[in-house]
Amino acid sequence: MTPTGEAGTGPTTLDRWVDRYLAYVAGERGLARNTIAAYARDLSQITRWLAGRAREPAELTPALLQRFLAAERARGLAPRSAARLAATLRGFGRYLVLERAVPSSPAADLTMRRVPNALPNAPDRVDVQALLEAPPADTPRGRRDRALLELLYSAGLRVSEVVGLRQANLDLDANCVRVVGKGSRERVVPLGSHARARLDEYLGLARPALAGAYRPRSEIFLSARGIPLSRQAVWKLLKRYLREACLDARVSPHSLRHAFATHLLDGGADLRAVQAMLGHADVATTQIYTHVAPRRLRETHRRFHPRDAGRTRS
Repeated sequence: MTPTGEAGTGPTTLDRWVDRYLAYVAGERGLARNTIAAYARDLSQITRWLAGRAREPAELTPALLQRFLAAERARGLAPRSAARLAATLRGFGRYLVLERAVPSSPAADLTMRRVPNALPNAPDRVDVQALLEAPPADTPRGRRDRALLELLYSAGLRVSEVVGLRQANLDLDANCVRVVGKGSRERVVPLGSHARARLDEYLGLARPALAGAYRPRSEIFLSARGIPLSRQAVWKLLKRYLREACLDARVSPHSLRHAFATHLLDGGADLRAVQAMLGHADVATTQIYTHVAPRRLRETHRRFHPRDAGRTRS
């Protein structure tokens, strides 16, 4: 991206620093492509507003950046989006300091009203069971969909991770799946007995029929034309099974990942173990699921708090 500065002046020095920053987060920090694209959009929006106001890193001031955020809020920008812009500016400011373009970050003290985390939409166990039983068990596509939905729930995979799974990601001897998630972080997730059974059924009985005489593919989940399933295809097949099972149409592939975490915690799983299986870099990201696992928290309090320990339930 190299947006122009003032009319007729071409890219500014600030624009070039933005380009360097994007190359830095892509190459050295290993961030996901979608994250880098979001940074690029935010910084393009910021540099357009700064045109005529600041052309060099040294001309960026806390007051100027606060004016930018205030202008965006006045324009109707949602609090969550404004908080994201502030976070992008803070990251860019840290980079300018790292590269000695400025002595201190002009964005270091940017603050936005904290946006409360929305509780994940996690279907309960009964609804998940109904969904997992919705695909037919006697057709190649049905067996594929049963295995795919089971992995989304039983392994807590993202939809992008499921469609990107390859044969090399499976370690069936160890009964686990190796996934490269956000930030190129690799994690190992155990396969439960149901997930393993449905995966074996798909790989042995259904995948060869879907692959047919088409060019061999290393991806695990294939369409009827022998090509890898897309994320959009997963969304469509999920919506179809939600309708057939008369379930909440708002459930998404990511909802099954939320259900994976919520049901584990509610069943007594350790927060750090769930963090590792989800691939979260920070345990604070995982902690949101403690808000939707109240039964487990109440039981922990009852068992271990000195005012309640040993008491029987009334």
